Amino acid sequence: MVRLAPQGTDCAPRNAHTESWLQSAVFALDRRIRRQIGVYEYTLHPQCLFRLQVVPTEDPLLLEDGTFVAPGSRVLVLHLWNEQMPVIGRTGPTLAWARKTHRAMHISLRELACYLAAQPHLRDIAVICGNMPVIGSTQAERLARILARYGFEAAVDSTDRRGLLHRFGDGVLVLMLVWAANPRAVRSALLRCSNMRVFVSRAALEQRYMASMRTASQA
Repeated sequence: MVRLAPQGTDCAPRNAHTESWLQSAVFALDRRIRRQIGVYEYTLHPQCLFRLQVVPTEDPLLLEDGTFVAPGSRVLVLHLWNEQMPVIGRTGPTLAWARKTHRAMHISLRELACYLAAQPHLRDIAVICGNMPVIGSTQAERLARILARYGFEAAVDSTDRRGLLHRFGDGVLVLMLVWAANPRAVRSALLRCSNMRVFVSRAALEQRYMASMRTASQA
């Protein structure tokens, strides 16, 4: 039951303090897990939406542009940087929110292309991938069309090798992070039940975003 605090009491500040403490605890847990599994920031740009993780792929990958990656090869995995996701307002996603997110996507991928070009120890990386939780086939198709604008191709993945407890734990952590960073997105996060894998080759990423940088610098 929700109770209104009488005027003159300090109940409201205590609730705000409790919420702030819980958010801090969630982010602290996330930092600890990220350190353990090697997820890191590749740029300090305040609008970057992703962090990175280098992992060996378990499956062969063949992308539409002909890029092939054999099992055991290293790939880059994108992780959402929840704290920097554009916040959804009270009225839900708006055109202004969509424009801000679109710009942040371009910045994130441009920064990634620049980062890769400056890292000799990542020369073997040929594919960048990520996992996107979706509600169903309709949302998956819509999201795939959106991501295609940024150079990604997508495939719904039904072969999640993680155990039930692992999947449940990841789901709970994602939900907590969404609540801590963007509370109005929690409702949609609760409904996500399928996994969509997205891929872009390094060659396609560099061609698209390094070329756009050169064009911008010449303008």
